[in-house]
Amino acid sequence: MIGLLLRRFTLRHWRSAPRSTALQILILALGIAVFFSIRLANRAAVGSFQNFTGLLSQSSDWQINATAGELPASVLGELRLAMGDKPLEIVPVLETTAVLANTNKIGEHIGARATYHLLGLDLVAVQNLASADDNDRTWFNQQSGATNYTGGNRFWQLLSQTNSVFISPALAKTLHLNLGDHLPVVVDENVVNLEIAGIIPTSPARPQPPENLLVMDLPALQTIGHREGKLDRVEFVVPDGPHADLRRSELRAKIAALGQGRWQVFSPADRRASAATMTRAFRMNLTILSLIGLLVGLYLIFQSLDGAVVRRREEIGVLRSLGITEKTIRRVWLLEAALLGLISGVLGALLGWGGAQFAVRFVGRTVNALYYATTVQFAQLDLTEFSIAVALAVAASLVAGWWPARQAARIPPAQILSRHAASQERHTVLHSAGLGFALLAIGAALIFLPPLRFSGALRFPLGGYASALALIVGGGILCGHLLRRIAKALRFTGQYSLAAKLATSHLMQTSSRHRLAVAGLLCAITMAAGMLILVSSFETTMRGWISNTFQADLYIRSDGAQNPSTQNRISPATWHTIATNPMVADANVMQSAAIEIGGVSTMFVGVDMGFSQRHPNLTWRQPPLDDKIYDPAQNEHLALISESFSDRFRVRRGDSITIPTPAGNKQLTIAGVFSDYGNERGALLVDRRHFAAWYGDELATSLILFTRPDVAPDAVQSDLEAQFPGLSIMTNRYLRTEILRVFRQTFSVTYALELIGIIVAVIGLGMTLSSILLDRRAELTTLRALGWRRHEMARATAVEGALLSLCGVIGGIVVSLGLGWILIYIINKQSFGWTLQFAIPWLALAALGLLVIATGTVVAYFVGRWGSGLPADREE
Repeated sequence: MIGLLLRRFTLRHWRSAPRSTALQILILALGIAVFFSIRLANRAAVGSFQNFTGLLSQSSDWQINATAGELPASVLGELRLAMGDKPLEIVPVLETTAVLANTNKIGEHIGARATYHLLGLDLVAVQNLASADDNDRTWFNQQSGATNYTGGNRFWQLLSQTNSVFISPALAKTLHLNLGDHLPVVVDENVVNLEIAGIIPTSPARPQPPENLLVMDLPALQTIGHREGKLDRVEFVVPDGPHADLRRSELRAKIAALGQGRWQVFSPADRRASAATMTRAFRMNLTILSLIGLLVGLYLIFQSLDGAVVRRREEIGVLRSLGITEKTIRRVWLLEAALLGLISGVLGALLGWGGAQFAVRFVGRTVNALYYATTVQFAQLDLTEFSIAVALAVAASLVAGWWPARQAARIPPAQILSRHAASQERHTVLHSAGLGFALLAIGAALIFLPPLRFSGALRFPLGGYASALALIVGGGILCGHLLRRIAKALRFTGQYSLAAKLATSHLMQTSSRHRLAVAGLLCAITMAAGMLILVSSFETTMRGWISNTFQADLYIRSDGAQNPSTQNRISPATWHTIATNPMVADANVMQSAAIEIGGVSTMFVGVDMGFSQRHPNLTWRQPPLDDKIYDPAQNEHLALISESFSDRFRVRRGDSITIPTPAGNKQLTIAGVFSDYGNERGALLVDRRHFAAWYGDELATSLILFTRPDVAPDAVQSDLEAQFPGLSIMTNRYLRTEILRVFRQTFSVTYALELIGIIVAVIGLGMTLSSILLDRRAELTTLRALGWRRHEMARATAVEGALLSLCGVIGGIVVSLGLGWILIYIINKQSFGWTLQFAIPWLALAALGLLVIATGTVVAYFVGRWGSGLPADREE
């Protein structure tokens, strides 16, 4: 019976109105496409890091790295001695980053050049790793020109050179590099001319090496990176054989005990998970934002299925009179909704895969600018994500179709067959102002819920998102009441225009479809306007922070530092030369290191505290109570923390915190909390003298310079660039401009998401009006008989569409003020720990409103021209 009803009751109507059905599918598909494209882009951005960490370490069973700082190379002998003759391969690893050298930096943006991962391996140890694939052992064979990798002059010559490098096949193809060619890169403050020794071996059984991976022999990288005797990590491989798992477990426990707190043991999967955790808040918020189009589409699907219920009332009545049960009718209706969702989901996933190729570039730019280097350029179609997208489409369609199915099944046959009853049917939910106010009250209460906290200090503002949803749905219900009041207020225009009189008379008797159309518009406009408020508030806050923080004349870092994951530093000899330059009046040398506190990553920074006192450049949330923090003789156990650090680790001024350093754990007292919008992981600042003593080196991350009053900063910049070509020397104006550019780039993807939401809502308005005109066929026929011309009827529909758009815009902008507040003070604060200054971009909101009203009016006019020719007996 259900199959028969599906063919005769559902598919027949789909075939009779193919354009309407196709448009419904397309609307839902657009919402799914946006969601799916963002999910694929997020996966690709994280996957680029996973490919890098998994290329050479996928066969390792575990790794160790120092609890803080670096491992001394002497641990290799200690480990080998402790393991005795147990079968175990030990592979030391050193990592740094590099970029292609550029002699012309004029007009270049920060992060414009790709960052390369420079990996130092004991290539002899790598050669000795057992593998079923002989290609894994050809580092020095055919590709490097040597005839025997176990001997021969070429092999030892390559190992003795400090500039031999192996590159990925993709990079060789992109840059047209061959064996013996040279690749000039910047490492630290030096330009190093690397010689191509070979191509990184590949295997079909392993992931292809990422394009930005360069591999060198370990001693060579230690030399050019000024890190002699240092290691980033050591990897271990236990050969397969009898009781291999037991041996792995015993050896891992023994190595962990041997460390005695000097190192931590983790698996390659742990490292990949750490990178994923780093970007999880960003990716989660972007995913939720991508659901705007889907949320707007839900209103439309609900409205379309509800309209179909009204148009098929007589058929439903006949079926019920013939004995078809209420349960069967409901099942058929839900099956129609599920089919609609299934088709939309598959189409949306295919569209989303195409859109992901563009979205991945926006997401990749943000990840590269704020988190770690990534060269991802495309997103692969993933079966798991595909299944999630299709399931979401079906679920969304079932949610939207549940109420129409319930209505279709529960109305008695006699009432269904009454045409008068059809015209009088109302949705009490949409007409309930009490429910709208109740949702607003619930939304207001939800903002007080604390965020959910997960591993890695991830905070998810569930209360904030739930509050935003309640606000949007409640506002959508109440906006329907506003529509009638707007029509009543503009009723006087009917004295001057018959089109206005007809439009306002229709809106005075506001139907459920009108209310749904306005709710959909309100949803899209609220989200778009709310994001405009968030971006404007962020930019206003950033400008104030930049003005207060960046007051110096010149800012210097390694030219290889193109993103936050850089490991390039400036040698003490270089920064001493710069700091003592006669043209420099004052200098702040900064050192930094990534550390983990309780398994949560953050930044540990050494600065000249006296510099901050001489040139106040911190925006305080909780200022120090005295000046001890600025005195090196008194501040060894004092620290300053950023606001995001305070929120992640739940510490305030006056609290104590223990941090790991190479010199052992240090207990520090928080002297003050400052604002910092450049690092969501948080930062802990101590005096650089203590930082250098604890870490045992003076390698600087960056320098901040004030030039003498009688010296032009540009002249100092030119002089230093000529003297140190491997450094990037930025003026105050350039750095401020670049920070704002990166900020706007970060939000670029959100503008596309907002635009799609608006497009979906305007199309929904057009579908609403076309559905309404189908129900007014008799009225349209009467108007034609009375002499109304086609453009006059179209004008009346345009006025109706303009008033619907006006109501959606007014309600949307009003609700967006509340949403903007939630985004700024709840969602943003709980996700990233930043306090922003609330700013309303009135001009941008006015432009948005006018654009929506104008577009809605135009769409309504053309729908009206189509509807003016409808025959009185058309079924759909």
